[in-house]
Amino acid sequence: MTPEKEKLLKLMRVWLFGTFLIVFAAITLYIGMFTSRDWMLALRQGFPIWGITAVLCVGTYYGYKAWTMRKTG
Repeated sequence: MTPEKEKLLKLMRVWLFGTFLIVFAAITLYIGMFTSRDWMLALRQGFPIWGITAVLCVGTYYGYKAWTMRKTG
């Protein structure tokens, strides 16, 4: 793998992790605001949303990795 491709993969990993953190925080806070500030309930109710986001982020990373590793030509 070329150094340029490694840099792109690291950048993609950072952006996807950041996306997951933003979704996790936003969903948890939003649900927490409307559930009497019960944060454990907010985590349980938000699990499907950020769980799906985590799966999509991991899938996107490995899809992008496979796309960058393909042979051109």
